[in-house]
Amino acid sequence: MKVYWSSVEYEYLYDDKKLKGGFVYVFVKSKDAISAYEQMKKEFAKEDLNPISWEFVSPYDINTEWDSEEEKLHYKKLYELAKKSNKCIFDTFYAYANK
Repeated sequence: MKVYWSSVEYEYLYDDKKLKGGFVYVFVKSKDAISAYEQMKKEFAKEDLNPISWEFVSPYDINTEWDSEEEKLHYKKLYELAKKSNKCIFDTFYAYANK
């Protein structure tokens, strides 16, 4: 099993208004990219979020280059949490304005 990650753009309803949503990084332990995608998709549904764009679904490389050491440690921590869990681990949700 590997830890896969994705950058997902999503939308949601709030007070019956369709909002653009935002994007979030998601980490999950899975046997392959298809299973990881399916797990992530189910988790978004539980949160009443509608994924509209998947930038990628791929194994996370702990040597990924980030802008700072702080970011690198942050994402390594999310990777480690996903490695120990059977659930999706979400990073901070970044929201956009209304459509």
